[in-house]
Amino acid sequence: MASLHPGAVVLTGAEATPAATLAAMAGGGLAHVAAHGQHQTENPLFSTLELAGGPLLGYDVQELRTAPRTVVLSCCDLGLTDVRHGDEALGMPTALLAAGTATVVASVSRVADEAAMEIMAAYHRAVVAGRLPAAALAEAVRGGNQPSSFVCFGAG
Repeated sequence: MASLHPGAVVLTGAEATPAATLAAMAGGGLAHVAAHGQHQTENPLFSTLELAGGPLLGYDVQELRTAPRTVVLSCCDLGLTDVRHGDEALGMPTALLAAGTATVVASVSRVADEAAMEIMAAYHRAVVAGRLPAAALAEAVRGGNQPSSFVCFGAG
């Protein structure tokens, strides 16, 4: 998918640490993270992206000085949120939106690697073709062979 976005910064293996990921995300137009994810019901801001060198937490994204405009989380469960007292929704999407990200695309359940790859490839092709994130996701899901639990949050 990086080949669809000229100049994309790609972090793989040992270089995909939480600090390097946050640095690469800062100020970008689009950040796509493909990793294992886990939503933490007890404390949603402890929801994690499993990266080399340790987890990237919902709390960590609040360190971004300039959040990317769009964040795609191609991983399980990180689209989940929990509502706390006062009707405050907490989770990775809300942490990113609060940090200044306009749009978050994430799954609200477990997703098979094959399904995620198919849907995300179609999503990125649609974005490159000029579709807004929500329309690109709807197009990717509608045209795919895999069931989808990906949702678009924010100003899609």
